[in-house]
Amino acid sequence: MDLNKIFNEDCLVTMSKINSVDLVLTSPPYNMTKRKGGYADKGRRYDVYQDWKSEEEYIEWISEIFKGYDQILKKNGVVLFNFSYSIENPILPYHLISYLGKNTNFTIADTIVWKKPTSIPHPASPNRCRRIFESVYVFCRKTELDTFYMRKDYNVGKNGQKYYSVVDNFIEAPNNDESTELNKATFSTSLVRQLLKMYGPINGVVYDSFMGTGTTAKGAILEGLNYLGSEISEEQCKWAEKRLSKVLIK
Repeated sequence: MDLNKIFNEDCLVTMSKINSVDLVLTSPPYNMTKRKGGYADKGRRYDVYQDWKSEEEYIEWISEIFKGYDQILKKNGVVLFNFSYSIENPILPYHLISYLGKNTNFTIADTIVWKKPTSIPHPASPNRCRRIFESVYVFCRKTELDTFYMRKDYNVGKNGQKYYSVVDNFIEAPNNDESTELNKATFSTSLVRQLLKMYGPINGVVYDSFMGTGTTAKGAILEGLNYLGSEISEEQCKWAEKRLSKVLIK
């Protein structure tokens, strides 16, 4: 399969054709419930995808996608999975992680906090904090919990012991690059680049199953990695290709 390409199709279709990738980095739809007057009710977040499955449907769908990751991910590769919660169903991330741990070959290896400069306010709420952080869950196969890849420098002590560089599980990055009429929940290139520096092998291949407007691909180009992606929206694919052509020119 050719590298550095976004496929206008369901990610399960793409993964059936991919040989292997070094890591997965993605941010799926968060499954915002359709509540009158709620965030998701203010207009569609995506031009094609409908972001309100039942919790059971959503969890089963993501589980099938993780089974696809298991087929394409190289040994000791990781899945970097940015996910957050809606105010209508804040327990969903925990239900999802628990289900994936029980029903796929993956487990949580680490959790990274992504702190944004601005947050979603809840000024009418008497008891909710403003949501200024999101999580990036680091998944690896259960059999690779002690061996999954992270790009760390190290020094060797006099006794032969390796002492690794310290990498905190805390990243500060903008909320997104830009919100478009096609996708009002875009990703952050700064976040992508910092994650790729941590987990992306030199000249490796990163796959994004929800490529959207191409942010993961842009980060990969800037960090010297190859990319593959899937996106069901034809218009977002066109947007991404136009956007990436400008990055390549630079």
